[in-house]
This record gives sequence, C-alpha cells and structure tokens, in this order.
Amino acid sequence: GSNNNNNNNMDNNLNEKDGRSDRDVGGYDPSERIGTGVQVGDPQIRVKEKEQSVTSILRELAAIQQKGPQKYCILGTRHCSYLHQQIIELLAYALVLSGNHVYTSGAGGTHAATIRGALRAERDDLLTVVLPQSMEKQTKESQELLERVDDIIEMPQNDEMSLDVASRTCNSYLLSQTDQLISFAFHESTTVIEATKEAKELDMVVTVLYLD
Repeated sequence: GSNNNNNNNMDNNLNEKDGRSDRDVGGYDPSERIGTGVQVGDPQIRVKEKEQSVTSILRELAAIQQKGPQKYCILGTRHCSYLHQQIIELLAYALVLSGNHVYTSGAGGTHAATIRGALRAERDDLLTVVLPQSMEKQTKESQELLERVDDIIEMPQNDEMSLDVASRTCNSYLLSQTDQLISFAFHESTTVIEATKEAKELDMVVTVLYLD
C-alpha cells in the first residue's frame, strides 16, 4: 500500500487539479521527495520515475479531452529519449486532433516531436511554430521538418543574439499567444523552467513534466 501512496503523492505534486502547482518549480525541488534513505543507484527507483512521468502525461491527455479547444504552448528540452519523444508526439497529435491550436518553437527533441505529432493530425491551421531566430539559423534537420509547416514565425532580429537569449525572447512571445503551457524539462533546464515561472506569473495553466 505505501508504494501506491508514494506514487499518488508524486502524481499530485506533478499535476494538481489544474496543473498549476506552485510546488513543481521554483524553490521546491521535486527530487527531495525521493530522498529519504534511497540509494542513488537503486535501479528500481529509476524505473518507477520513468513510469511516473509516462503516467502523468497520460493523465494530462485525459484531462485535455475534458476541456474545449485551447491554445497550447509546448516547450521543452532538446535532450529527450526516444520514448519521451514518442509520448510528446502523441500528446501534440491528440491536442490537434481534438481541435486545439498547438504552438511550439523550432529545435530538436521536444519541439521536433511536437511538430511531427501535430503534422500527423493533418490540421495545418492548428500548428504554429515560432523560431527564436531566422530559418537560416536552424539546423539542416530542423529546416527539413519545418518545410512541412504552414504557419512559421521567424525572428531574424534575434540573429545577432546568442541562441539562449533569443530562445527566452521567443518563449515570452509564445506564452503571450497561448492559454496553457505544457513543458518537458530536466531540473537543470534553465530556459524551460524560466518559461514555466513566467507562465505562472501570467496566470496561465501550467503543467511541468520532469524527465529526470
């Protein structure tokens, strides 16, 4: 029984009633929940955490079905496993399929998976990609994927900036256009976590899914 309770507690921290838990970013470090007496290398804990993030995402998908069409911003790390990319694709596909408008940025990992998933739903009018810089600044792989997207907003005025600074500007613009943020982050994903804090300040509904 106690394992289930722990899982429930973890679920609650990750995804409270409207996903806007103050505990999932900022001063609170969710890894503290695992701390008590667990060996760092314990493989079972790792597996539980992986299952945990998948469960949270599936729960989020179910919640999405209950709401009317919204504008969703999906942001996240470039470094995510093949499994997480498949889950993000599924999430974007389901969002667009149920009439929601998905906004994301350009890059590998989370954003590329979001674009692929949204494109699979074949509703080109419900996908908007905002690039932090001009198209020429994107990788060849990104450019090939972006050729299939109808609605692209470029920010060539940011070409002289570092990608980090350009991404922050881009994220702020994305948040200004959307109702809800779903972000996929590691605890050290500074830019993504900053965007989640900014979204909360804008009173957006925020769901943060940690991949570590």
